[in-house]
Amino acid sequence: MRRRSVLGGLAALGAAPARAQDPLLIYAGLTFRSHDKDIRAIHYRPLGRDRKAAVVMMHGSGGRIRNDGPWHDLAMQFAGDGYEVLTPLYTDAFPDDGIRPPAMMEAWRDVGEHAIDWFIERGVDRRRTAMFGYSLGSYVAVDGALGNSRAAAAIGLAGGVDVYTPRPPRRRVPVLMIRAEHDTHVLPRNTDAWIDFLRDRDVSVREHTVRGAGHLFLPHEWVEIFQVSAQFYGSNIGRETS
Repeated sequence: MRRRSVLGGLAALGAAPARAQDPLLIYAGLTFRSHDKDIRAIHYRPLGRDRKAAVVMMHGSGGRIRNDGPWHDLAMQFAGDGYEVLTPLYTDAFPDDGIRPPAMMEAWRDVGEHAIDWFIERGVDRRRTAMFGYSLGSYVAVDGALGNSRAAAAIGLAGGVDVYTPRPPRRRVPVLMIRAEHDTHVLPRNTDAWIDFLRDRDVSVREHTVRGAGHLFLPHEWVEIFQVSAQFYGSNIGRETS
């Protein structure tokens, strides 16, 4: 691993938030296996404060992973806050054709499940692992965490029932749903419908609205997303231990 490690990709999800000076972390590209496929990812690891906790981040539709842009910067901020982070390119498991049959969605959820397992196999307590997803990735992350995954918490950013029909949860872990107030791609009312669906099935869901935001977030909005997410993780998987 090194402080500047390149893994190629396409356009990022939006404008990048400001970076901290000289972050106390390292990152590098790697691959891990999900069923019979090699899944590319970037692994971020804190060098300073270490919460002994881990977050798996699932990108949005058309997203890629690289060492630049807001997705990378958000992962850097989580790592700077003491979390190990893995950002898989889950479409390596099943290329996205836009139709997204059930087998495709299951393959993507499995990538998240196996990324959590990757951390657990390396010594991270399963109770200190979590998912994070944006847009399409919010469904993959949250629905997967409430399915067969061993993740202990999940955050869905700019996701809703119009992304994909949620399944009845098999597990009950805390969830944070973050919506954009003026999202015209994933409508806020469809985020609300997902929240209602989960609450009706006894899932604990917190919610937060990024005021004035659209589906592609601005730099200061990414900062708010990190702050709200860090507070949520800090109250469960990232709690200080004696």
